[in-house]
Amino acid sequence: MGRQLYGKGKDRMLNDERAGELMDQVMALVCPTLFDTGGSFQCSGSWPSGKDSPWFEVRVYPSVVELVGGRHDGETVYQGFRVDLRAFQDALFPLYDEIQEWEWDNAIGQADDLPRPAITISGKLKGGGDDTLTVHICPYPPEDAEIAEKRRC
Repeated sequence: MGRQLYGKGKDRMLNDERAGELMDQVMALVCPTLFDTGGSFQCSGSWPSGKDSPWFEVRVYPSVVELVGGRHDGETVYQGFRVDLRAFQDALFPLYDEIQEWEWDNAIGQADDLPRPAITISGKLKGGGDDTLTVHICPYPPEDAEIAEKRRC
């Protein structure tokens, strides 16, 4: 990728630049573990506890496609996919010093807005002190996801 992921020192906070680097790295590692899809993937990142927090969350989800022409003109869709869990684990585990969560989350009715079911991995980043990264593989895009492509019907 050409970017240095980890900064020096234990007290380095997750800033915008580092968050962008993490999102790029996660996408580069995760996308090859997703298969049986005709579409692409997008991601979003946030600081669930506020920007001063060392916890950053990345959600990976199928891209939104707008259909153009025909009776479904203007409708938005997304492609389903499968996950190679062994490859996912092998790709992401090396990012962490300590894995705190590695789970299939199907807890419907929770107070958060996480699309479920989701695959979640969370832990302390390697060389990142208290910096925590949570990655969710979501089955569908969030309601506010932007259209990634247009496809003729």
